[in-house]
Amino acid sequence: MGSGHFLVSLVDYLADQVITAMAEAEAIVSWGDYSSPLVSRIEAIRNTILGNAEARGWTVDPAQLDDRHIIRRMVLKRCVYGVDKNLMAVELAKVSLWLHTFTVGAPLSFLDHHLRHGDSLFGSWVRGGIDRAASWGKPLLLHEPMHRAMRAAAAMQVIEGLTDAEIAEAERSELIFEEVREMTAPLDAFLSFIHAIDWLDPKAREDKAALHAFFDGQFGDPVRIALGSEPVMNGRAEAVRFSELLAKSRELIEEEHFLSWQVAFPGVWSIWESAKLTGGFDAIIGNPPWDRMKLQQVEWFAARRRDIAMAQRAADRKRMVANLQANGDPLARDHAKAEARAEAAFRMARGSGDYPLLSGGDMNIYSLFVERAMALVKPDGIVGLLTPSGIASDKTAAPFFKGVATGGRLKALYDFENKKVFFPDVHASFKFCVFVASPSPLPKPAQCAFYLHSVAEITDPERCFPLSASDFARVNPNTAPIFRTRRDAALTTAIYGRLPVLVDRSTGAEIKTWPVKYLRMFDMTWFISTFTASQTAMTCATSIRHSRSSSARKWPLTAAIALASFALPT
Repeated sequence: MGSGHFLVSLVDYLADQVITAMAEAEAIVSWGDYSSPLVSRIEAIRNTILGNAEARGWTVDPAQLDDRHIIRRMVLKRCVYGVDKNLMAVELAKVSLWLHTFTVGAPLSFLDHHLRHGDSLFGSWVRGGIDRAASWGKPLLLHEPMHRAMRAAAAMQVIEGLTDAEIAEAERSELIFEEVREMTAPLDAFLSFIHAIDWLDPKAREDKAALHAFFDGQFGDPVRIALGSEPVMNGRAEAVRFSELLAKSRELIEEEHFLSWQVAFPGVWSIWESAKLTGGFDAIIGNPPWDRMKLQQVEWFAARRRDIAMAQRAADRKRMVANLQANGDPLARDHAKAEARAEAAFRMARGSGDYPLLSGGDMNIYSLFVERAMALVKPDGIVGLLTPSGIASDKTAAPFFKGVATGGRLKALYDFENKKVFFPDVHASFKFCVFVASPSPLPKPAQCAFYLHSVAEITDPERCFPLSASDFARVNPNTAPIFRTRRDAALTTAIYGRLPVLVDRSTGAEIKTWPVKYLRMFDMTWFISTFTASQTAMTCATSIRHSRSSSARKWPLTAAIALASFALPT
């Protein structure tokens, strides 16, 4: 969520769309006394606020209670969701939204039900939790807590329907949400515990035996133990071992804030035990972090020990970190812990199965957000993210982008070159893009533009042009073909439309237009070595030629030819 800028703009956009839809409906049905059902709802909210203001002697400007102000509040309470791992970001987003939708005479809207603190990337889906529990012990372990949590969806609908036009409604929203938390807490705690165990990745035989005993119920009710409402029973060695694992998992959960999306937002998804997600959000927008998954020492130490961060060589930093460890500095322990967490996150991203297409190579966090977003939206939903242009050009992203581009699922790709215009602290040649796509095929070709230096250039028809799924498939199915102008795109796609590719491997088999056979004529390693040898030979010949020895002067050319012939192929 950052500080809420995207969500503030979203509230305005949706409010304007609602007002437009209301006006269009009234214009279409102009022959009767039709009015949108929202009209009476808005009027009731307005009257409630004015009535409370009059009763308390407050002065309220009617201009601040126009339809747009009230619809903003309704959109905010009902339609806008957000998740951030940083608790401060969650609070800042709330403040931004409160300030933007503030209405004199009405309390601040209750937002805790939709703005949640947690890790967007890591946490267990319910089906995944059921399968992991079954692998350790009883398969129906989550049946009762799952159905109890699913019943919280009705309570969430009640909260979303309350307008918070008066303090009593805002307080009621808070009370109902406390009930929602109570209903979802057992399942949430158990899923987080299962995910934490996967992060810890216990290998010892004793640890595995202790976990099997826990999931089989030998220490008490596993769900209640994970929730913390029941102690670990049984004084066996396995119980002691499990208690140690439980303490580690709770520390991990507290620090990493794993999020189960289905449990955090009951009502957005249904049929939780299904292997395929049912439901989701209508749209996902955001600006995910552009950081590598592996711990970056310079960035980490920059906020803690600037002298280590400013070390010129990696070897110097390594030596300084070793000195911290030797001196027993607590920072060394924190660094080792952060490094271990980053490695565990890297392993989980690559092995969990949640990111099958974008977890390869030197993994970047933004790529995981892209794949997560595509899983969170409905089949006909839309994803709009601000990411590095590597999402459409990197080799590691090719399997993902190929499916999106050639499948007709790309809506827009606007590629920008920074040039210090957008982000002054980022290198001038760094490229980023607006990536908009859907899990399902879209009816229109994708709108594309490349090497943009201002947002206004998107409206230039010579810079922004359509590329269909077949265009991507013909020209370059793996990464985005880059065209600076519409004419470039038209010319290239026309050529590819008339002429077949040399060898087509799109079906898995090689289909050759002509009987072409590939041969390696030049090996660059050999070429460089022989070129170096010939240069040496020529240098020697030149040295001989310039020698004062009379005998040497007689054969400089012969020596040069002989040495060069030795170095170069016949």
